Amino acid sequence: MKGKSLLILAGAVLILGAFIWFFERNQLTTEEARIQENRIFDGLKEGAIVTLDITNSHGVFSFHRRAEEWRMVAPVETEADQPAVDAVLRALIELNRDRTLGADEVDPKAYGLDHPEATVTLGLTGGRSHTLNIGNTTALGSNRAVSTSSERVILTSGSFFAGIDKALDDWRSREVTDVTLGRLAAITVRTGNGTIEAMNLEDIWLLRSPVEDRADRFHLQNLISGLNGLRVEEFVDSGVDLGTMGLINPKTTVLLVPTDGSPGLTLDFGMAREHGGTTQVACRRNGTDIFWVNDRAVNALGKAPVLWRDRTVLALDTWDVMGLSLNEGSATAQLRKENGLWRLGDGTEAFGEEVQKRLSALAGLKAVDFDLMLIGTPELGRAVLALESNATPLTVTFFESFEDGGNVLVTVSGRDTVMSVAPDDAYSIVGNLQALRPVKPQETPGPADQTETP
Repeated sequence: MKGKSLLILAGAVLILGAFIWFFERNQLTTEEARIQENRIFDGLKEGAIVTLDITNSHGVFSFHRRAEEWRMVAPVETEADQPAVDAVLRALIELNRDRTLGADEVDPKAYGLDHPEATVTLGLTGGRSHTLNIGNTTALGSNRAVSTSSERVILTSGSFFAGIDKALDDWRSREVTDVTLGRLAAITVRTGNGTIEAMNLEDIWLLRSPVEDRADRFHLQNLISGLNGLRVEEFVDSGVDLGTMGLINPKTTVLLVPTDGSPGLTLDFGMAREHGGTTQVACRRNGTDIFWVNDRAVNALGKAPVLWRDRTVLALDTWDVMGLSLNEGSATAQLRKENGLWRLGDGTEAFGEEVQKRLSALAGLKAVDFDLMLIGTPELGRAVLALESNATPLTVTFFESFEDGGNVLVTVSGRDTVMSVAPDDAYSIVGNLQALRPVKPQETPGPADQTETP
């Protein structure tokens, strides 16, 4: 019984401890409660604020929260500077009262609260709101008088005011776009040289125009990084001459289509200018926002279509290869992977390092030229790969050059173009097949052109 009582007591202690932990972990300490009670907006949480209206010496500015982002809706509708808005909200939430003056102590007019220097209204979920009127600084200048709907005069630290008294351009985001390649379904670039279209098909980027081929993902990533690096140098709101800025017939237009079905982003780029020692380009976003931006991404947009093509001859993960057939002339080698080891057609273990070297050479094979013609030269060699992820084997065929020392032509199943590669790169894959068989001690290697029968 004594042991049973101890178990019951231990269980009660655990339950009590759990209750205290769950109940008190969200309770404020005495010091935290004191700080919270001293806040002008007691208990206000940033997530509850859905609108922000600011009237200051520069005008009236209105912001709405959409999802997790703030957007300016007046005096113009555009993306807001997120850090600027967030900083204001945090400052207001953490704003402490240094002293509260009663109606019998001071007239609000003495602190300019009858004609505030600025007014801030915070719209909350559920339709409620808080308004803060901001008056003059105190005689020493470190404090500022404010008032709410319930309290006439409060003295508080004046450091928050600089974040509120901003002009229009200081509230606007200077980011032109913020996207990632993986979240795009398509990219279109129109220039005077034509249209380039690339589409994302299950995370593989393919060119659709002006040729159909695999796209160079590295180039696309650099392009997106360049667009994300664009910064607004000057906003243009009124009296804009689109013709002078080159935006009636833009030199370049970029269309980015997201994968989630949300509206795409269109960027038009027009004339360039030298301003302040830098080159700036006229830009129009989604047909409305007009500004001058730095020229970081513009050069990449004008590259020839061939530079958008993937120069990697075939997209290959070497660990995905389960079988490999190589031939050069009459010499052949059949290999298969078993339990992580490569074996030849006769069951003997192959020289694994040599097999991996050839697979790596295939994966790293780079095209020198595209869209060539097969002119009837003999086949130099062939590699057929059985992939774990694909039931259809992948065939890479090399053809001899039509001139001594020239590049080797190559075709790849599933890629509708004839490419050329350096001769040494081709021979590193299909040449000297005897090297795939380990040399036994005291054994002299046979001729390089000896044929292996599976």
